[in-house]
Amino acid sequence: MPTGADSPEELSRRATALADAYNRTTWYRFAAVFFPIPFVVVLMRLQLDYWHYYVAGGGYILFAAALYVYDDRAADRVKRAEKAAAEAKQASPE
Repeated sequence: MPTGADSPEELSRRATALADAYNRTTWYRFAAVFFPIPFVVVLMRLQLDYWHYYVAGGGYILFAAALYVYDDRAADRVKRAEKAAAEAKQASPE
């Protein structure tokens, strides 16, 4: 029977902690991307030249793409941890 860091209980605790951390921080990441750029554009709309909108739109798209890549990796990490915990629990003789 595995003990210590490889035990099904420990893997399950780690997977739960990782999922909780992911769920707790995901909305911060989304707010950090989807709030500042549109807010600045709305706030400064009377002072912006036409090309500023292109820069803001490009920045918005780049930040959104980076967020989705980062968030997808974090979600995959959680899924791998949950899968490892489920496999360890299934493989344990109890």
